[in-house]
Amino acid sequence: MSKSYFAENLRNLRKYKKITLEDLSSAINVSKSAISDYENEKFSPTIFICRKIADFFNVSIENMEYSEILDFSDKNDVKIKSSESMPKMLAETLEYAEVLEKQKAELQLEIRLYKQKTESLQLQLKLHDQLKNSKLSEIELLRNQIILLEEKIKLIQKD
Repeated sequence: MSKSYFAENLRNLRKYKKITLEDLSSAINVSKSAISDYENEKFSPTIFICRKIADFFNVSIENMEYSEILDFSDKNDVKIKSSESMPKMLAETLEYAEVLEKQKAELQLEIRLYKQKTESLQLQLKLHDQLKNSKLSEIELLRNQIILLEEKIKLIQKD
């Protein structure tokens, strides 16, 4: 994957605009420590937080992530380093997205297979229970027949 400029751009935009961690924290409703962690690349923000930060600075997420922001004027104009590598980054991102889609499809297939196996096992268990109950009924019937036969034998022996 391509280099991400998000952390560097966040730090630089904050400095260009003279925004403190506290100010940005309040504006986007994220803790100061989280913003510091984003700037120091300890953690990556969610896409939702990326959108809030990009909107706050009036910059696209794409520029925040894939372009090196060199300057930020008072008119909210962003000066970015040449983005000749953007098509390459986009191609890499699309390729990665395709890989993720394939993995998603494979996982969905696996889930379906496991569901089918589970259903099959549940049916087997149900059949096993029915067979067990049938055999128990048979045993009870045989016991009753034995009792009847014993009584018949006793009657025959009395006569």
